[in-house]
This record gives sequence, structure tokens and C-alpha cells, in this order.
Amino acid sequence: MATESLAPVAAITDLILGTLTIILANRAANHDPHKRFTALLFGWTFIFIGTYYMIVSLIELRHPDGVFGWSLIQFGTFAPTGDGMYDALVFMMYGLQAGINILTLALALHLPFDLGSGRGWNSAVIGGIGVYAVVVPIVVIFGGFSIAVVQSIMIFATSAVWTMIYIKGIVAEVVHGDEEARSASKGAGLLLIAFYSGTMIWWLSTLMLANNEWFSGVISQMSESSSIFYLLGVETVWVAGLMPLGVVFVGEAYRTFKKGASLLSVVIFVVAVIGFINYFIDVAVSDILVSCYETECRELPAAYRVWETLTTGVLSFLFVPMLFVYILIQYRLIDTSSDENRNLLRIMILLLLLIVSSSFIEMIQSLIPVPQMVTASLLAIAVAFFIGWEERITGWFVEENSDGKTVTGDTILDQSFNRFTVLMSVVLTYIIATSWLFAAMGVGV
Repeated sequence: MATESLAPVAAITDLILGTLTIILANRAANHDPHKRFTALLFGWTFIFIGTYYMIVSLIELRHPDGVFGWSLIQFGTFAPTGDGMYDALVFMMYGLQAGINILTLALALHLPFDLGSGRGWNSAVIGGIGVYAVVVPIVVIFGGFSIAVVQSIMIFATSAVWTMIYIKGIVAEVVHGDEEARSASKGAGLLLIAFYSGTMIWWLSTLMLANNEWFSGVISQMSESSSIFYLLGVETVWVAGLMPLGVVFVGEAYRTFKKGASLLSVVIFVVAVIGFINYFIDVAVSDILVSCYETECRELPAAYRVWETLTTGVLSFLFVPMLFVYILIQYRLIDTSSDENRNLLRIMILLLLLIVSSSFIEMIQSLIPVPQMVTASLLAIAVAFFIGWEERITGWFVEENSDGKTVTGDTILDQSFNRFTVLMSVVLTYIIATSWLFAAMGVGV
């Protein structure tokens, strides 16, 4: 049973969302400067993630035998092959991952509210993003790919910032009765799920050390022995997903008992259940996973592939972009007051919903032998529903609430918006160009 990759869908979706977000942020001259800058950070995060998935799609298409798991990039287990095209694409992924890490940390420092202040705060953030995204890819390529695991410090720091904001908000709401604090805890919780759901769904495997058993097979294939600092970096990445899931789950369980369910509580409970089931699935297929490092890889059961696609794939590739858009609009990071912006916003929402729904239907068809006429009918129903309910769907996204008041911070000079856009364009071009150059020169082979 073949399953279609959702990486191309995620690439197209994120690139479109990123482009529209940057356009909306740059032209909202009368909108709150801090929100505009935060929207720009979101937009460029979309662009970098979309480009990353586009490269994954190219590797799946052009180098099907070279397809790999996310650990190759996250934990730096890649070894150059001498194939210039393939190596260049992987080098780009390392550079893009560095950009995503620093942009995510910058978002954590600005959303739900600004954690810094002062005249040079935003300038320091912009400069830090530029320097980090330029220096780190070169250091990783020339210093050894395992150095990439050092970025786990940033990944954990971002997770810790949003987790602390969530704790502060949920305590203020359920203990001290401050209803306005819900906006901060909800925002932090949704951001944690959006960026860390990929590791959250392995929470029980992390707790039971099953991830270590799997990764011990990975590092056994590495040419050099791993240091204690490298292994600590790997564990830090897993903990960066386990910690917020535990905190948000407990907080939302208590809040649900007191006040009823919410979007955040439903999502975190679903993620927790997926993680619970994933551990026992890992136990069931552990012999097959170990065989890949001891003898020859045995093929995983078809049911495992179906489960992985319907959970990890749908969550990471289809649901997360929708969560991003919800946060972007719900916290008024982009101006929705003008008719021109609202029309562009409607296009963004409808385009996202149509892409996600059509991709989900096609994915179901690839997993289950459903006649094509049935899926075509389902797609037509989805299109008719979204068009007919377009105004109500858009209204749900932009409903009036107090969440937008939570996002506060220092002002930023108007010229800084264009400069940041130019900077990130240059950084993206730089990552692509240097990756091609160093791969063509055979660096690391």
C-alpha cells in the first residue's frame, strides 16, 4: 500500500501563507508596529519552513533512495555522499533549520508579548537573526554536522519561554481569577503545539526511554563515537517536547474541569493520546526498527504507515499551518480592518482550507481503496461548503475578542520593516547559494 507524501502540500501551503503574511505586514502602515514586526517574523518563518519542505519534496522525487528521517538534520547524523545535487539539498536543509530555529526563538521573545524593551531591542533581534543564520550553516558544514545538535539549546530555550508564559497565564486565570490572563496562556499553548507537536507525540516514548533505544541504533552507524555533550543535546530536543506537553496537559485538564473545554484543551488532549498510542506502536515494531541496524531492514507493516500518515503527517503538514493562521489572525498580528486586507485574508483562509481538505481527501484515497468518483464528490462538497460558508468561516477566524490586546511591545521604525524583509531575502539566497557552492566543491566528502 503506497502512501503519498504530504511534504509538497506543506511546502506550497507555507510558501503561500508566508508570502501573503509578509505582504499584509508590510502594507499595514497604520497597524501597531510591534504586531507588524511579529507578523513579519511569522511570515519569514512560513517561508523558511515552506522552503525546507520543498527541498524534502525534491529529495523524495529526485533521490528516492536518499530519503531520510528528520533526525538526520536535527541531530546532525548526515555524511556527505559525493553526489553534488543530493549533498547541496541536504546542506540547504541544515541552513534552513538554523534559520527556523532563530526565527522561532525571536517569535518567543515577541509573542504573546514582548519580553524585551529599550531603544535597541528590536535592532538587536534583527541583527542576531542575520548573524546566526549566516554563521551557523557554515560552522555546521565545515565543523562537522553533529555540531548541529548544539542548536538544541535554542530549541529548549524557546520551549521554556512559552512554557513559563503558559504557567504564568493559567495560574493567574484559574487561581487568581484573572480572565484576561487566558489570552496569554492560550497563545503560548497553541504556539507550543504548533512548533513542538512533532516531538510532543513521542512524549511517552521519551519518558520510557524508547527514543534512546531507537537512537542508539542510529549513532551506532556513525563513524565516530558520540560524546556525552552530543547525547545531552539529543535528550534536550526530546525534553523540549515532553516538558510543555506535560505542563499544558495538566493545566488544561484542571481548567477544563473548572471551566469546560476549549480549542487548546481539545488539541492537547488529542496530541497526548497520539503520543500514548505511539509508544505501544514503537514497542510492537521495535524488532523491525532494530533489524535495520543489526542485519537488514524488514519492511514495516502497512498499518504502521497508515497510522503514521494519519497522525504525524496530518498533524505536522496539514493541521499546523491552520494553527499558524489562527494565531496570526486571532491575535491581530495583521490588520483586518480595511476592506482590501480583509479580502486578501479571505483568499488566504479559503486557499488554506481548500488545499488542506483536497490533500486530506487525496491522502485518504491513497491509503484506502476508495473509488475516484467518491473522492471527487467529497472534494466538490468541500468546495461548495467553503464557498457557501465563506463569510461565516472568515468571521470565526477574525471574531472580536480581547486576544489582540495581549500582544504588546516596543515600537519599531518604519524603515526597519523593509530592511528586515531585504535581510531575510538575502539570508535565504545566501543559504541556497553557499550550499550549492560547498557541495560542488566536495566539502565534507
